[in-house]
Amino acid sequence: MEIKANKVFFETESALKSGINTIIHRGGTASAKTYDLTLFIIFLCTQYRNKVFTVVSESLPHLKIGVMRYATEILGKMGNTGYKFNASGNFYEFERGNILEFFSTDRIDKALGARRFLLYGNEINSLKYEVWDELARRSEIILGDFNPTRQFWLEDKFLPYYTPHIIIKSNYMDNAFCPEHEKERIRRRAEIDSNFKRIHIDCEYGNADDLVFEPKNIILIDTFPKDLKYSYGMDFGFVAPSTLIKVAVVGDDVYIHEEFYKAGMNENDFKTKLLPINKAEKIIADSEDQRMIDYIYRQLGYNIKAAKKAAGSVDFSISYLQGKRLNITKTSINTIKEFRELSHAKDRYGNATGKYNGDDHSIDGTRYALEDIIFPIKANTNFGGISF
Repeated sequence: MEIKANKVFFETESALKSGINTIIHRGGTASAKTYDLTLFIIFLCTQYRNKVFTVVSESLPHLKIGVMRYATEILGKMGNTGYKFNASGNFYEFERGNILEFFSTDRIDKALGARRFLLYGNEINSLKYEVWDELARRSEIILGDFNPTRQFWLEDKFLPYYTPHIIIKSNYMDNAFCPEHEKERIRRRAEIDSNFKRIHIDCEYGNADDLVFEPKNIILIDTFPKDLKYSYGMDFGFVAPSTLIKVAVVGDDVYIHEEFYKAGMNENDFKTKLLPINKAEKIIADSEDQRMIDYIYRQLGYNIKAAKKAAGSVDFSISYLQGKRLNITKTSINTIKEFRELSHAKDRYGNATGKYNGDDHSIDGTRYALEDIIFPIKANTNFGGISF
């Protein structure tokens, strides 16, 4: 098979050939580091025999939309029948005797004491140091990647004990297969967001003070708790994603679940995506698209109304969420990313502008769902796109 790869693949191969067994990739968005490292691991599976390759990430949903999806795609393109996938155990078994296994950190007990040939940590900045170190100590080759949103345990606790090691930087310009429209969006974002440029173009650590939500307050949970009083918030987009977010509040805890997050939605898409939702449940939606609100209310029969969007409501809602623990279901991949990466916008002199940088489609949906709690004034009972 002809290898079509990028910088991350070839620099990883070069480092390993030179005797460096701990290889960490600090890369920006769209650098292809996850795809290239998955490809590299599968390449090694064709070169060795009777080895164990372990891939670890924060959650199984994150693995499924990332490394596992790429592995399936790559193996499919190879047309190789010399492997089989064990769905219950989440591992590939190759004819050469190699095992490629996938673990989330919350389901990793049985892997902690085992030894392996290669360990790959996908987005290691989301992993607990104690778990990562336990796995790394029993691994011959260690690969890791992360976006440098903020500094974590890597330089202080881990790398001093793993030598020789190398940190390889990569950004979207190192990805020959990145679509031009995506490159242009990254370039435009970098022009107006210095923290984004620092993280995703320069591959340097971002300023943690710029983050809107403290990482310690973002907690991943398996499922949305039952028997909670909840409501839905909907944000509309077309090129940007449309979202439906399920939200509940209990004391200082906000519970959040992403029902859908999809760009390019038309009326039929909304009809399909809303099928699992009880039509009597309250949905508070982005008032910018009154036509779609009217369609969902009058044609589909859902209990939807437009968000108030009062002056100052964005800042007030964000401030409310900053004071809560944000319990987000692990399947809500896009929502987790938004809450982790939203940052304060600054001017050219480093002064806060009072605005925000980053995707906020799920965050807006969360704000809308909480509107009656954050702004507890008497609600108008009119629906179908009439604000109150």
